[in-house]
Amino acid sequence: MEASSKTVETPSRAIRAVAACFVNHVFTFGPIYTFGIFLPHIKESLDLSLAAASSANSTMIALQFAGSLIAGFLIPHVVRHPTVVVGGAVAVLVGLTAVSFVETASLLYFASALAGIGLGACNLAGLTALNAQVDPSQRALLVGFATCGTSVGTVMIPPILSWLIDYVGWRWAMRIYAIASTVALVCTAPAFRSPSPTTTSNQNAVSPSAKVAKCRFPCRDPRFLCWWLNMSFCFLGYFAPAIMLAEFATTHLRLNSHDAAIAYTAMGVGALCTRICLGPINKILGGPFRVFAITQAAAGLMTLLLPWCARDLISLVAWSAAYGLCIGPLIAVISVVLSEIFGAQQLPLYHGCSRTGVGLGTICGPPLIGWLVEAAGYHTAFGAAGALVLSSQFLLGLLFVLDRRRRCLAAAENAADSNITVAPSSPKPENDGLNQSFDQPRVCDV
Repeated sequence: MEASSKTVETPSRAIRAVAACFVNHVFTFGPIYTFGIFLPHIKESLDLSLAAASSANSTMIALQFAGSLIAGFLIPHVVRHPTVVVGGAVAVLVGLTAVSFVETASLLYFASALAGIGLGACNLAGLTALNAQVDPSQRALLVGFATCGTSVGTVMIPPILSWLIDYVGWRWAMRIYAIASTVALVCTAPAFRSPSPTTTSNQNAVSPSAKVAKCRFPCRDPRFLCWWLNMSFCFLGYFAPAIMLAEFATTHLRLNSHDAAIAYTAMGVGALCTRICLGPINKILGGPFRVFAITQAAAGLMTLLLPWCARDLISLVAWSAAYGLCIGPLIAVISVVLSEIFGAQQLPLYHGCSRTGVGLGTICGPPLIGWLVEAAGYHTAFGAAGALVLSSQFLLGLLFVLDRRRRCLAAAENAADSNITVAPSSPKPENDGLNQSFDQPRVCDV
C-alpha cells in the first residue's frame, strides 16, 4: 500500500534533507521528552500542584500537534515547507521566552501553547518534506535516521539543561534554550525546498488503497477514523513516563535531579538504537504497520511496569533504556504508515489531522495521571496509563481489517477497468483446490 510522486534526488540533496530533519527533531520532538526536567522547578517556583505543573507540559505537547494541523492545511497550497519552518521557529522563540518570565499558571499555559504550536509546525514541515523527497523503498530507513534526532535530543539536552539550571536558574536556562532552538530550526529551513518533480509512468503509480483516499477529507475515511481514535486513546497514557519521570525519581525514589537526567538520557539512548536500526526492524517485522502495532503494545506494557521495576537509580536507568527501545520506532514510523495507507501527497493533511488525536490525548492524559498519582499513588497511575495504551490495540486491529477490505475492493475495480476477466466461480474440487492453475486471475473475497 504505497503511494508516491518521486523527485529526481542527488545523494547530496538527500543527505542534506535527512540531516536537516535530524536537527529539526532534536529541537522539536526532543523537548517532549526533556521538558520534564523543568517540571520540579516550575512547580516550586510558581507554587503549583503536580497536576497543574504537568498541565503546562501537556499543553505544550498538545498544541504542538495543533500546530501540525495548521501546517498540514497550509502545505503546499498556501506556503511551502521552509516558510512554515521559519514561522514556527519564531513562535518557539516567543513562547519559550515567555515561559521564562511567567508568574502565574494561566500565563504559563498560554506561553507553553504558543511554543507548542511553533514546534509542531516546524516538525511536520520537515518530516513531510523528507517523506516527499526520498525514494519510497528507502523511506523507513531514512526517516528512521532523521527521527534519531529525537533520541539525540533526549540524550544531550537533559544534562545540559540540568547544568544550566544549577548555574543560572531555570528561567535563564529556558531563555538560552529558546534562542538555541530558534537558530537551529531556521538554519534547517533551506534544506526542505522541494525540487521540481520529474515524473514517469511508474513514479506516478498510486496504490489501490491510496487512490481511494485521494481528495477526501480524512475524517470521511473510516480507516483514518480508527487511526485517529487509536492515537487519542494511546496518547492518553503514552506521555505519562516522559512527563512524570523526573517527579517520580525525586519524590518516590528519593533521587536528585541529576539522577533523573541520567534516566532521561538512558531513555534517549535506547530509542536511538532502535531508530538507527529501523530499516532492518521494518523488514524483520513485516512492514511499518506491524512495527507500529508491536512497539505500541510494548510501550504500554513498559509504562504499566514502571513502578514495579524501578526501585533505585540502577533499576530506573535500566527501565528507561528498555522503554526507549520500545518507543524508538513508534513515533518514527507514524509518517511512514500514513504514507503507505493514504499516499505521500496527502501526508501533510493526514499527518496534521492525526496529530490532533495525539494532542487531545496528550492534553487530557497527563493531568489525569497526575491526579491519580496524588490520589492513589504511582502504581495506580502508571497502571492506568499503560492500560490506556494497550487498549488502543483493538482500534489498530479494526483499521487493519478495514484497510485490507478497501485494498481488495480497489484491486477488483482496477482489474475490471483493465478488462481483466475473472473466471466464474466453480464448485470446490475434491483436492481442496491444490490443483488449481496458478495462471488463473483472482480477486479478494470480500
